[in-house]
Amino acid sequence: MISTLPRSEVAPGRDVLGKQFLFIIGSPRSGTTWLQMMLGSHPCVCASAELTLYDKYVAPWLEAWKAETHLAEEGKSYVGMPVLWDEAEFHGFLTGFVHSAYSKMLATKPEASHILDKHPGYSQCVETIERFVPQGRFIHLIRDGRDVAVSLFAASRQLRWYARRPLYAFGEMWKRQVLAARKASAFTGRYLELRYEDLSADPAGTLRKVFEFCGLAFDRELIESIVKENEFENLKRSRCTASAGVKVPEGHYRQGKAGAWRESFPAIHRYLFDRLAGDLLCELGYAGDCWWASNPIEKLSVPLLAAAFRGGQMCQRLGPAGAVLLGQKMAVHPHAR
Repeated sequence: MISTLPRSEVAPGRDVLGKQFLFIIGSPRSGTTWLQMMLGSHPCVCASAELTLYDKYVAPWLEAWKAETHLAEEGKSYVGMPVLWDEAEFHGFLTGFVHSAYSKMLATKPEASHILDKHPGYSQCVETIERFVPQGRFIHLIRDGRDVAVSLFAASRQLRWYARRPLYAFGEMWKRQVLAARKASAFTGRYLELRYEDLSADPAGTLRKVFEFCGLAFDRELIESIVKENEFENLKRSRCTASAGVKVPEGHYRQGKAGAWRESFPAIHRYLFDRLAGDLLCELGYAGDCWWASNPIEKLSVPLLAAAFRGGQMCQRLGPAGAVLLGQKMAVHPHAR
């Protein structure tokens, strides 16, 4: 097959094949950047700012190819890249693209034995990653979904990273990402599941587990120096990433505090979050049944209030007609806006 990439870009790609690949996955706002900074500080690990390599490039291209070849097979269309390439050529191009990207990354630290790539969007792409980088290791960082929802809600307002939605609705995103990332557990011996709460309480102990899983040599001095260098407040102040000269925006690092959801999660939103993702929250051991009610009165009243709240949201979407249907203009909690 004749490569479509310049020769100077293809040849170095072969150098990456002998490296051990590491992928950090999980829901957005689960501490994956913090873990990446610590793991990427190991002398044998090459890391970068988020590349979005699979979720923004490879996976959409695969979907486009699949759609175009399907239409062609049904005789409905004869357009697109399948007109020029067969499937082997297309996948050869994608493989060359992936290897070329990692070659450029490796050039920043050619002595590295491990290549680390991280993006929360990769949680939806574990099978795709495995297809192009066989034998990669996946580190899944899980955080209490309620803390994630609060952080996602703030990011949607301050950073405009996510579509605006009510606080409780971010539970759906958290659940979807966690369940997708857990598919990597099928790769026996190449999946490590961690908790953000453990990383926050004992970063040195958690990092030791990560290094052991990755096959990276370490001693106590190395662990202590990496933890100190990457203390949460230091990262929040410097806003640095794994790529020199690239900084995260103001507000990327927020509180980093486990359990902070209790300060900003109204009862109605707790109940509605539970309806969306409470089963996973309980399965993971973060909560028990009826965790959303702090007393017997709330257990009885909150479901009724939540129904009225949802009615108010529908009223807002319908505009004046919705107000007429409900017979009144209902107040909506600030977290819903």
